[in-house]
Amino acid sequence: MSSLKLTSAVSSAVLVLLSTLLSSAAAQGVVLRPGRCPATGTQAAFDPSRYLGTWYEYERFDNWFEAGMDCVRAEYGLNPDQTISVLNAGTRTFKLFGRTIFSRPASINGDATTPDPASPAQLKVSFSQFDVIGGNEPNYYIVETDYDNYAVVFSCFNLPGLPVNIQFAWILTRDRGVAPANLNAIKSNLQAAGVRTKYFKSVNQADCPVV
Repeated sequence: MSSLKLTSAVSSAVLVLLSTLLSSAAAQGVVLRPGRCPATGTQAAFDPSRYLGTWYEYERFDNWFEAGMDCVRAEYGLNPDQTISVLNAGTRTFKLFGRTIFSRPASINGDATTPDPASPAQLKVSFSQFDVIGGNEPNYYIVETDYDNYAVVFSCFNLPGLPVNIQFAWILTRDRGVAPANLNAIKSNLQAAGVRTKYFKSVNQADCPVV
């Protein structure tokens, strides 16, 4: 086989693999995109102390670890060692043919650190001592926030050896189920950075248990 035909065959195989991965990701509720991770930037002069407290998910990208999760909130506190405590909680509901099979509380605890003090809006969030994916690299980017009303969080990983990336994104609010007044601007900024905002989906925050 000539080098030209071999190159063409390899290229075709890569395209088929990429197409299969993207189709599979869509079926699994994961945002997988071709190319490298977009650079969204992070909040300038970020003040971690003002970010603490409770945030509610308003919209998010699909992901496997929040499948079926409603009423999701994130609570951030300060640990004695000055790292940040993380509690993600909500209600996991499973429906079959439109009928609710079960609905129960679900939560997970973790911690957040700042790998580079010079970049305080880039955090490493871990939910297990065995969470070594990405080493000590940041995996939680606070793109923008006004601390009192909304926050935008982005996370992205380039898959080793493949021209694709997996993306996670959240729009958080201090008030449950209340859209940020600047929602259109938030999405415009993300679009300009290369994030496909069409993947955002609303998070149900109605009839949630009182906590």
